Amino acid sequence: MKHRLRACLVIIILSLSCLCSSVEASKAEVDRLKEETENATQKVEDLKNQQQQVQDAKNQLESQADSLSGQITDLNNQISTVTGEISNTEQDIAAVEADINKLSDEITTIQNSLDAQKRSMKARIQYMYENKSTNTLVNFLESGTMSDFLQRLEYMSQIVDYDQRAIKKFEETQASLEEKKAEVEEKNKQLSAYKSSLSSKKSQLGNLVGNAATALNVTAGQIADSQAAIEELERQLQEAKENEKRIRKQYEEAQLALAQRLAGEHGAYKGGYAGDADETTLLAALIQAEADNQGSDGRLAVGSVVMNRVASSKFPNTIAGVIYAPGQFAPVASGRFAIILANGPNKGCMKAAEQAIAGNTNTDALFFFTTSYAQNLHDTQVANGQEGFFDRTEGITIRAHYYYNYK
Repeated sequence: MKHRLRACLVIIILSLSCLCSSVEASKAEVDRLKEETENATQKVEDLKNQQQQVQDAKNQLESQADSLSGQITDLNNQISTVTGEISNTEQDIAAVEADINKLSDEITTIQNSLDAQKRSMKARIQYMYENKSTNTLVNFLESGTMSDFLQRLEYMSQIVDYDQRAIKKFEETQASLEEKKAEVEEKNKQLSAYKSSLSSKKSQLGNLVGNAATALNVTAGQIADSQAAIEELERQLQEAKENEKRIRKQYEEAQLALAQRLAGEHGAYKGGYAGDADETTLLAALIQAEADNQGSDGRLAVGSVVMNRVASSKFPNTIAGVIYAPGQFAPVASGRFAIILANGPNKGCMKAAEQAIAGNTNTDALFFFTTSYAQNLHDTQVANGQEGFFDRTEGITIRAHYYYNYK
């Protein structure tokens, strides 16, 4: 009888040892997959950041390209304006040159008329001199009467006055034309200088257009390179997301496996934990991260799970140990828990933490999932011909979470 009892005890001890070893192995697998999940998630985030940086650079390049296109349009408009001004100036120069030619012709005509008048006057004077018609005494002696003499003198005076007036008129007209010609030539000189300035400006604008076009081509090439980089990063990002999804699934399955190995385990916390204010704040922060929008009963349920684990020999025996155990609570891994802890949890979650620590628990569950995830898991297992998740567990649904233990 003693030998049989001793054998039973050995079997029990070996079974417990195997169970503990199995549990520890499951925990190690969960830890490993948690690390892989975090690495995969980090890679996704890194690729997203790289993609955003390249997209920002592309956006800047596109803005630069738009600016260059605007500059080219503006410069081309300026060139069109300058070209029009050059055309107008050339027309003005042509009109001024026509005026100069006309004035030159008029000056030549006046000069010819003046020369002819001077020659005519010279010829008359020479004739009168040679025929002694300028000698007053001779004219008097040759005149038959005083009336005839006076008529001769009047005639000679009229001829001289006519010649003098004609010469003066021609000279005044010539001087006026010369002055006008000088003004027109000055205007022509100014227009030519203006045309030269416009041509130089047009050349400069052309160079600016060429430089802007070159810069635009370079920018377009950079935009194309950025787009190619974005597409490559998108491909890598999709691969990283698929890898993250695959590892996360393995991680969740490993957690389930761990829960299965604790089949029959139930939480039994009824109070008595000697914690401090810091641990109460830790628990409140976790409750806020997991169930802030789940009402007072949902918040208390999360606190109950933590305290049930503290009381279990299969988990760490402190609140901090349970919360920071690798691979147990997603908000701890994602960093959301740390943000809430830094800002301080709200009053409702602090109250739930205090109630849970005092032993006012509302579930004996050691695990919980969102109800939607648990339902999908159950449906998938049933569809695959397996025993469903709900068939293998016992628990309670509180708001959006299913709190459970394995049977």
